[in-house]
Parts: sequence; C-alpha cells; structure tokens
Amino acid sequence: VIEFFAPRGKREVTSPLSSKEKEIVVGLVDGLSYKLIADRLNISIETVRFDIKSIYRKLHVHGKAEVISKSLRGEI
Repeated sequence: VIEFFAPRGKREVTSPLSSKEKEIVVGLVDGLSYKLIADRLNISIETVRFDIKSIYRKLHVHGKAEVISKSLRGEI
C-alpha cells in the first residue's frame, strides 16, 4: 500500500490546450494585444477572442493575469 502512494518522480503536466491556444498564451505572456496576437498568428481578432474564452474555460480561470500566471508556473 505504501508503494502505491509513494512519489514516483516528477510528473509531466499535460495541457488541455490546443497548439493554437498555446501560441495565444505565448502572445499573452509576451504582453501582446489581441490584435497583435491575431497578426502574429495570421488569424482574425474574433478568432483570438473566441480562443481566449476557450482557454479560460479549459484552465478554469477568469482573466489574462491568471492565464499568464499559470503559464509562468509551468502549469500549461
């Protein structure tokens, strides 16, 4: 029983985010506006807004600061 609960080394954090959503998070961490993120990724600003909402939902957060904080802590 003890072996079952014993730590087994560092656990890999798996992200629920798609690759595009991760790129948007990078833009947020870089301090870019939604418009600049859209330009960087060659997508519309509406797509960025839609994906941001999806990111918030998937990460159970309510704002950009929380997303950035999770990213900087390596939780994404």
